[in-house]
Amino acid sequence: MRRPRASHLAFGQGIHQCLGQQLARVELRIGLRELITRLPGLRLAVPAAQVPLRDETLIFGVHSLPVAWSWSR
Repeated sequence: MRRPRASHLAFGQGIHQCLGQQLARVELRIGLRELITRLPGLRLAVPAAQVPLRDETLIFGVHSLPVAWSWSR
């Protein structure tokens, strides 16, 4: 006996979460901390309200993230 085929395959909830999800979060946390530590003059180049969000897809984020950096010693 076979089950009917599902129209999608999702690994986003419960015990079916992506195995790499936690690794990606740790990498992002460490990467951002190091970036801010090593480039203390890094800042948004536009007000946060003007950052173009990508919200028309399943994966949210930004289309671009304009930054500026001032060299200070």
